[in-house]
Amino acid sequence: MSSDVNAGFDEVIAAVRDRLSRNLRIRRALPGGGRLRLDRQLPFLCVHRSPQDAPDLGTRELVTTEAAYLFASGDPALASGLAQLCTSIRETLQEHFGTVLFIEIWAEEPSAERAANRPGSPKFRLLHGGCDPLQSTVFAFQGALRAIRLHGENAEVEVAPTQQLHAPGLTPLNSSENHFGCQWIGLGVQPIYRDARGQTIYPVVLQSLRRQLAIAIRKTVFAFTGRGEAKARKPLAHYESLGPSAMSRAARETDQQLSAISQSFDFLLQATPVNSETAWEEFKASSYGRLPTLYYRPLPYNPTLLNRQLYAAPIEYIEDATLAHIFDEKQDELGKQIGALKTIGTSGFFYDSLKIYGKPDDALAQLADDILAKTAETVDSSSALASAEQIIAAARNHFDYYHQRLPSFNAKVQLVTGIAATLMVAHDQLLVSETAAIRQDRLEPLLHHEIGTHLLTYFNGQQQPLRQLYAGFAGYEALQEGLAVLAEYLVGGLSTSRIRTLAARVAAVAAMIEGASFAETFDLLHRQRGIPSKNAFMTTLRVYRGGGLTKDSLYLKGLSDLLAYLRNGHDLEPLYVGKISLQRVPAVRELRRRGLVQPPVLLPRFWQEESHLARLEKCRQLSLLELLET
Repeated sequence: MSSDVNAGFDEVIAAVRDRLSRNLRIRRALPGGGRLRLDRQLPFLCVHRSPQDAPDLGTRELVTTEAAYLFASGDPALASGLAQLCTSIRETLQEHFGTVLFIEIWAEEPSAERAANRPGSPKFRLLHGGCDPLQSTVFAFQGALRAIRLHGENAEVEVAPTQQLHAPGLTPLNSSENHFGCQWIGLGVQPIYRDARGQTIYPVVLQSLRRQLAIAIRKTVFAFTGRGEAKARKPLAHYESLGPSAMSRAARETDQQLSAISQSFDFLLQATPVNSETAWEEFKASSYGRLPTLYYRPLPYNPTLLNRQLYAAPIEYIEDATLAHIFDEKQDELGKQIGALKTIGTSGFFYDSLKIYGKPDDALAQLADDILAKTAETVDSSSALASAEQIIAAARNHFDYYHQRLPSFNAKVQLVTGIAATLMVAHDQLLVSETAAIRQDRLEPLLHHEIGTHLLTYFNGQQQPLRQLYAGFAGYEALQEGLAVLAEYLVGGLSTSRIRTLAARVAAVAAMIEGASFAETFDLLHRQRGIPSKNAFMTTLRVYRGGGLTKDSLYLKGLSDLLAYLRNGHDLEPLYVGKISLQRVPAVRELRRRGLVQPPVLLPRFWQEESHLARLEKCRQLSLLELLET
C-alpha cells in the first residue's frame, strides 16, 4: 500500500478512535472512492467492496441504508488498510458491546433465469463461520431474509458454514489478528435489481429490496445483541432503533423542497367554488333541476414551475430507505395534485381526483347505505344559532388554550366568502364562512374537529425535524378526517345527523362514479334518503366541485378505519404527532424509535376531560353502527 493510501487510512482510523469512543457521528471518505458512516456507537458494521474488473451497479446501495456501513473498492492495494480500519472499529466498539457483528454483502453471479432476463425471485447465500455462539443470529437472519418478497415471490435463502466470508476474488478482512471479539457473516445477493449484463439498474426493484433488506439486517443485529453475543451497556428496546438517527443533506433538502411546494398552494380551496350560496338559490329556483355555472379562484401560481421544483428534489440520493419511500410517495401525490389544478372545472378533474383519492370500496358504500337506511334525520330547532362573529370568538378561545401550552401555536382565523363548508382549515388558518350559522350544541364539537385536530396536528408537525409531518404525508387526509370526526364523538357532540351527512357524502361519490348527474345525486340524497334540501345540495356540491372530487368519501372511511385501529388495541396519542396516514403509522413508529420523530407536543383539549376516556373505551369495543345505536 502506497504512503498516500496509508496516510488516508491513518486519518480515518484516528478519527474513529477519537470520535467513536466519544459516541460522535463519523462520515469519512476512504481511499479509492469509498466511504465510512458510523451514526453512533452500534454493535455492527455493514461492509461492501466493489469488484475491480466489472461494474457493480446498485449493490453498494444495499448497505448504505444502515447507520453503520463501509463501502470501498476491492482493489487488493486497499485490503490491508481496510482490515486495519475494521480492527480499529472493532476494538473501539468492543469496549461498549463486548463483541461486534460485521456483515459483508456482495452481488452473486447472475443465475440462469437472470441470464435470460427474467425477473426471478430474490435469492441470498448466507455464509457463516459455523461457531455455536452465532447460530441463533444466523437463524434470525435466515428467517428475516425469507420474509423479503419481490415479483410476487418470497426469497430463497441458502445457508452454508464456511471460512470464506467474503466475495469471491477478494482478500478477507476478518484475518486472524482481528477476529477476536468480532463475528463475521457473509451475504451473497442475486442482483435482480439490474439487468443480466449488469448495465441497467431497475430503481423500483432496488428501492424495494433496500427497504426490506434493511429490516432484515436490523432484526439480525437485534437478535445478535439480545441473545448474549453482544453485551451493550443499555439493551436495545427494538430492532428499529438500530436505524440512522439523523437525516442526510439530501434528505433534509428533499424534505424542505417538498414541504415548501405543498405549502405553496391549497388544493381543496382552489377546487372550491366561490359562488356556493348563489348557486344554491339558483338551483332551488330551478326546482332542483339545473346546476348553475360554478366559478373558481384563478390559480396564483404556475403549475409548470411547481412541477419543475417538485422533480428537482434529490430523492435518488437519499440513503435512508424509509425516508426515501415517504418522500417518493409525497412527490407522486403532489405531482398528481399539481396536474389536477390545470383541469379544475372540467371533466378531466374527476379522473385526476380518482388518482389522488380513489373511490369508495364496496364495504364502505355498504356501510354508508346501512347508516342512511337504519337512521332517521333529526332536526333540533330548539338550539340557538351561533353567528360567524360568535364562531370566531369561540375559536380564539381554543387558540389561547393551545398557545399557552405551545407559544408557537399562532393560528389565524379569517372570515371568507365562497367556501362550501362553514369552517375550513387551510395550513395554519381557520376559514369561517361569512354566512356561517352553527347550532350552539354543534359549535364546540366542530371546533374540536377543525382546531383540535387539523390545526393541532399542523403545529405539532412544525415542532418535528421532519417537515412532512406538518405538510402532510401522502394520503394523510383519511386519518385526519377520521381523527377529527372521532374528536366530535369523544366530546359528546357527534349527532346522528352528522353521521348521516358523512354517509351521504359516500353515497354521493358512489353515485357520481356511476355516472349520475348533479340533479340525480341531489334527488338520491334529498328525496330517497331524507337529507334536508340545502344539506343535500351542499353535500352534492362538495362532491361535484371542480368537475368531480372523490375526497369526501374519506371522512367515513377515515372514521371506520380508525375505529378498527382502536379495536386492535392501538393507542390514539401517537396519531397526533403530525399529519400522517394510518398506513404509515409503522414508519412513524420506526422514526420515533430512531429519534427522527418526537412525541406530540400538544394533545387535544378534551384530553383533560375524563369523560372522553369512557367514550374512547367504547370505540375499542364497538363498530360504527353499534356506536350509533348507543
